Amino acid sequence: MSLSLNSLIAVWSFFFGSVIASFLNVVIWRVPRGESIVRPPSHCPRCGARIKWYQNIPIFSWLALGGRCANCREKISPRYIAIETLGGFLFMFAWLRFGLDAPFLWVWIALMIVGSAIDFDHKLLPDFVTIGGMIYGLFLSLAIPLLFGQAPWTSLLWCVVGSLSGLGIMWLTRTLGTLAFKREAMGMGDVLLMGAVGSISGWDGVLFALIVSSFLGSIGGVVAMLLSRKLSRHFEIPYGPYICLANLIHIFFGQEIVAWYLGMLK
Repeated sequence: MSLSLNSLIAVWSFFFGSVIASFLNVVIWRVPRGESIVRPPSHCPRCGARIKWYQNIPIFSWLALGGRCANCREKISPRYIAIETLGGFLFMFAWLRFGLDAPFLWVWIALMIVGSAIDFDHKLLPDFVTIGGMIYGLFLSLAIPLLFGQAPWTSLLWCVVGSLSGLGIMWLTRTLGTLAFKREAMGMGDVLLMGAVGSISGWDGVLFALIVSSFLGSIGGVVAMLLSRKLSRHFEIPYGPYICLANLIHIFFGQEIVAWYLGMLK
């Protein structure tokens, strides 16, 4: 593929990713509230005014409107444009990194964005993200085994072992943590999410996500406590976003990081 064509597709991937992320914003807002993601059409949650198509262009519309509703001038959270921009960059980088395999990864990226945002807001992970992720990994292992670099049945075994590894390790961690702290140490959604990570990234992806997410979660917890004086000693930090971030790091940079670490050990 020529450099110019590859660059053109990369730009298109960014735009497509931002469009998908714009829809994901709707999913993130409505699903936890039990609302339909189809009807009513996009509207301002305060005044109910319908958002016209030219007011719903990812990234550009938020900037043009100054982050406010065109009708009632209510502030629109900057997270909307942040998620649209994130989706665009992740889709584009997936194309640049994996080429024709990228569209299969886009689905998982979209699920991680939705899961992370909902978990951050509501401390829950939807089944379509966790269980759906496990099913999607099984589908890929059978339909496109070469995506995993293995033969069909080997890729299926790799996927199943990875998923069971994620479920088993996180279930054990949850059980021991609950016994140690005398309260629920982790939600079942986190356990199922790690199962999905294993289904997509294998057992090595589970180990990577477990180590890196724990490290990132510790940093996030310390920062949260430093920034807020209102946090109680039992403040709950959503773990799902850190698992998703760790898995993204593994997908894009896992081989390089592991090689660098092993090189340091030598």
